[in-house]
Amino acid sequence: MRTTRTVLALAALTLGFFLPALVTAAAERGTREEAQALVTKAVAAFNQKGPAVFDEINAGGFRNRDLYIFVDSTGPDGKVVAYGGAPVDPPLLGRPTADLKDARGLPIGKMFEERATPSGTWVDYRWEDPATGEIADKSSWVVLVGDYIFGCGIYK
Repeated sequence: MRTTRTVLALAALTLGFFLPALVTAAAERGTREEAQALVTKAVAAFNQKGPAVFDEINAGGFRNRDLYIFVDSTGPDGKVVAYGGAPVDPPLLGRPTADLKDARGLPIGKMFEERATPSGTWVDYRWEDPATGEIADKSSWVVLVGDYIFGCGIYK
């Protein structure tokens, strides 16, 4: 009986300690609508400032919690021209989009280029979640703007 009470007390303490962190982590996640709005904001800035906005993106100027903007150029020499996310190894900025693969080896750079439209679309893949370090399902809203693809992803 005493052991049962001790186990229950420890379980309650553990739950009481970790539950607020789990709720906070979920609340700090960006939504699909917020990802789309961030892309719209970045595209508007691009339409106003041109490629100079890429420096703002690279400096983290288009971040909202776990949401960030990335921009790829299109075509056979396509590369990542702006990346506002947390640093990754190897770095994404400047990498050829043809080299970008998800955790399963799917060619996400190619997927973005094939599927992006001026009105936007979602592309699903698997990517390391920087908040957990785990491979997770991710979906990015990608919009084709001239010779560039603007995107922002959410973890599911």
